[in-house]
Amino acid sequence: MRNADSVVLFLIDGMRPDGLRRADTPVIDGLVKAGASTMSAQTVMPTTTLPCHTSLFFSLAPQDHGILDNTWKPLKPSARSLFGVLSERGMAAASFFNWEPLRNLSPDGALAASFFLKDRSEHDGSIDRELASLAVRWLKANPFQFAFVYMHNTDRTGHSEGWMSDKYLQSIANADACIGEVMGVLDGKTAVIVMSDHGGHDRTHHSDRPEDMTIPFIIRAPGVRGGSGIPGDVRITDVAPTIAALLGVEAPDSWVGAKIAV
Repeated sequence: MRNADSVVLFLIDGMRPDGLRRADTPVIDGLVKAGASTMSAQTVMPTTTLPCHTSLFFSLAPQDHGILDNTWKPLKPSARSLFGVLSERGMAAASFFNWEPLRNLSPDGALAASFFLKDRSEHDGSIDRELASLAVRWLKANPFQFAFVYMHNTDRTGHSEGWMSDKYLQSIANADACIGEVMGVLDGKTAVIVMSDHGGHDRTHHSDRPEDMTIPFIIRAPGVRGGSGIPGDVRITDVAPTIAALLGVEAPDSWVGAKIAV
């Protein structure tokens, strides 16, 4: 893996690896063929959206960052967000999301742009499509080193219709199309990561069941051999160190994760 000019992280909330396999996802399938992947990466317990995202961006276990449910509280001063680390190096980062608590993942002043779209009652995927279109417009017009694009509808559909239901699989397919739209404005020097924060079962998650803990991780980046698997364990706390390494940034001492070997 070599340094990239920029990195885009796509996160599809609540996407199980077996859901990804069963859904119609030509864009993500293409990334698997062009990059490295694992369908057995592990998230943290509790398998709840805000704790998982905090572990992703701060590279800390929940017992260390203290976010144990979907209510935010200030973290200890030693906790370092990926957004803040990149900002300190003068790098431009943007965040596009449609679940409001994620606004807390970046310290004040760390983002070049932050776009929040309030979710709607419809589960037709339109909010994810609108978010993708917004990301396209901004990324096309502005220089950046890192962008986070988060899509919520898959998790919402899992809660309302059930994980692995037909509508759940359709929501993954919709997210795949959204990723394809955004990738249309990216160049070949941009590294792309697709992953989830947790899985789910029945109409819930939050447990340590394998269906909740196991997540996909796919990366296409300079120097990564196409169609390769990722050896060894991959954990959600490894993602921030991997993105930092792609951008030539040293990981803070507080981060517990390690760069993923691809």
